[in-house]
Amino acid sequence: MQIIMIALKELLGIVIALIIVSFCQVFSDLKAFPSVLLMLAIVFFVYIVSKKLMASYLDSEEETKIWMFERYGLYESSHLKTPIPLGILAPIVVSVLTLGYVNWFAIFESDIKSTSARASKRHDFYSFSELTEWHIGLIPAAGIVGCFFLSVLAYFFNYPELAKLSMFFAAFNLIPLGKLDGAKIFFASRNAILWIVLVILTLVGLFYASPLFY
Repeated sequence: MQIIMIALKELLGIVIALIIVSFCQVFSDLKAFPSVLLMLAIVFFVYIVSKKLMASYLDSEEETKIWMFERYGLYESSHLKTPIPLGILAPIVVSVLTLGYVNWFAIFESDIKSTSARASKRHDFYSFSELTEWHIGLIPAAGIVGCFFLSVLAYFFNYPELAKLSMFFAAFNLIPLGKLDGAKIFFASRNAILWIVLVILTLVGLFYASPLFY
């Protein structure tokens, strides 16, 4: 397996997203900003590292980027000259419109590429040297599973807010929209089986992470 690396540009985008989402989370109570920032940093870390571990296992590279909107049509020319950073704007707009009652966590997209090591493998799990939609979907799915485990650990060690944040983050990142990770999971398998299984598990997790059960 490859050594997990993170580029400075990638890290900068993650930090910017972390600060903005944390601020939107405490829209009406800025005193809670440090604790929310720490909890979301843990969630982000688990989610991103889980994706990179799976990518490494599949002899590929994953770069986590802020969700961008740039293509508005079916044609190759239907691109904006300057992409719109929806991963930054969506949390702010949703928080303002709902006065902080709703928080938007779908902020990342994954850029996934195969490595030269993968091209040399031709058997079993690596029947294809190029990454298939299934392999591409497994990488963000690993991030969702990582959030599940984090939520369970936080729940049993009596950190209910961290458990809730982790489950809500997982739920939002299953939204099959645009270049979001949820879209990659949705199209990973026929009839979206992988996506459906993760959605069901997320709904169960959200049920237990609800404030009604603390």
